[in-house]
Amino acid sequence: MNQFKEGLEANLSKIGQNIQTPIGHALRMETDFSVKTPLGILKGKAGDYIVKHKSGMVSIIESYAFNKRYEILR
Repeated sequence: MNQFKEGLEANLSKIGQNIQTPIGHALRMETDFSVKTPLGILKGKAGDYIVKHKSGMVSIIESYAFNKRYEILR
């Protein structure tokens, strides 16, 4: 489990647009993707966000929903 968290954190900081949110970190993906979690495999589409919550849980938020909920600050 720790290796998964470390690997995801490393990938979040290396590729795409890494955004720190009040809930954790978010990464906008440029291609379709899959993320293996302890609860199963999550699938997302290009433009969706992988969100790593402060609790360590990972989820996927579709781009339109993410853009309605959050404002990207640079």
